[in-house]
Amino acid sequence: MIRDAIQKVMTQGDVAPPTFTSPFEWGLYACSQVYRLAVGLRISLYEKGILEHKSLPCKVVSIGNITVGGTGKTPMVHYVTSLLNGLGLKVGVISRGYGGYAQRSGGIVSDGKTIFMDLRASGDEPQLLASKLKGIPLLVGKDRHQVGRWAIRKFGVSVLVLDDGFQHLPLKRDLDLLLLDSLRPFGNGYCIPRGTLREPIEQIKRSSALILTRWQGDDDLARLNPLMEHAPGRPIFRCVHFPDGLFTAGQKEPLNLEVLKGQKLFLFSGIARNDSFRETVSGLGGDIAGFFSFPDHHRYSYKDIRRIWKRARALKADKVITTEKDYINIQTPIPLVPQLMVLTISISFEDETEAFENYLQTQVMASLTDRLPA
Repeated sequence: MIRDAIQKVMTQGDVAPPTFTSPFEWGLYACSQVYRLAVGLRISLYEKGILEHKSLPCKVVSIGNITVGGTGKTPMVHYVTSLLNGLGLKVGVISRGYGGYAQRSGGIVSDGKTIFMDLRASGDEPQLLASKLKGIPLLVGKDRHQVGRWAIRKFGVSVLVLDDGFQHLPLKRDLDLLLLDSLRPFGNGYCIPRGTLREPIEQIKRSSALILTRWQGDDDLARLNPLMEHAPGRPIFRCVHFPDGLFTAGQKEPLNLEVLKGQKLFLFSGIARNDSFRETVSGLGGDIAGFFSFPDHHRYSYKDIRRIWKRARALKADKVITTEKDYINIQTPIPLVPQLMVLTISISFEDETEAFENYLQTQVMASLTDRLPA
C-alpha cells in the first residue's frame, strides 16, 4: 500500500544529507521541500503581522510537538492540567478534536463531571482526556480562539491548556511547551512527507521551554546540539514514561502489574509508536506471544476484534493487552476469553520534578491577575 510505503520512508534513517534510493523517495523529498516552503511562508506572515494573532483574556499554555505524533502529548496534557488545577486555578483544556466531526463547529466534550460527546464527535484523545480529568472542562474545535471564549464564558477559566497547539499560530500563547522524543527528536530531519517534521527544525526557537520525553538516562545533551543552536537559553526538562497501572476491560479496579509476570500475552495497538508499546510491555515480565499493529487513531471494527482474538486464541495467550487510547477506540463487543487488559501510562520528571513544577507555576502565575476576564 502507498500509505505503508510513505510511512516507511518517513520513519527511516537519521538526520543526514538527502539520499535517494528510488524515484519514489525523490518524489517525497520534492514534496517535503514544497511543504517546508509553505510552512515557512505561513509562519513569516504571522511574524510580520500580516496574519493576525488573536488573544484571550486568560493565560494560555500550549503543549505541542514539532513532529507527527509519538511524543506523549496526551499524558503531558493530563500532567500539566492536573498540576495547574492543584494550584487552585480554574483550568480548561482545548483540543482540536482530530478525527471527530465536532472539530468543525466546536463544542463541549465534558464539563468536568459529565461527558457530553461520544467518540465520533470528539475524537479519541479528547475522549480519553475527558475520562481522566475530573472537575476540568474540556472543549474541542478547530477555531480555538472562539472555543476559548466559550470556555471563559461558560466555565470562568483563568488558564487554558491547548492540546497539540504548537502549530496553531492564530492564537497567542503565554507559554509554549514543546515536546521532543529524546531518542529521535527530529526524526530523519525532513519535513512531511519525506520525514515526520511538521515544521523545519529551526522553528523550535518559538518554544518557551523544551521537554525531552522518554528520557533514558543519558546525560550527554551534546548529542542534541540543534536544541542549543536553534533555541538558545530555553529551559530543557527531561521526563520518562512508565506503566503505572492495569485494569480489566469493563472494570475500574486497578490491578498490580505483577499479574502479568509469567503470562502469555497477545498485544495490539494503534498509536503513533506501536514499537514503544511493545517495548513497555516486554519489560513487565510476561511472554509476548504475538502483536498486531494498526495506524494511529485506528477505530476497531468487529472484524478487527475477531481477527485479534482469533490469533490470540491460536497462540494460546492468557491475556490480550492494549493501550487506553486503543480501548477508547473499540466500539464493538469484546470477547471474554482471553481477557482484555488495558495498560495505563504516566510521566515523571524524576529529579527535575520540583524544577519543572516551579517553572510552570512561575510562568503561569506571572501577571495572571492582569489577564483575568473583567
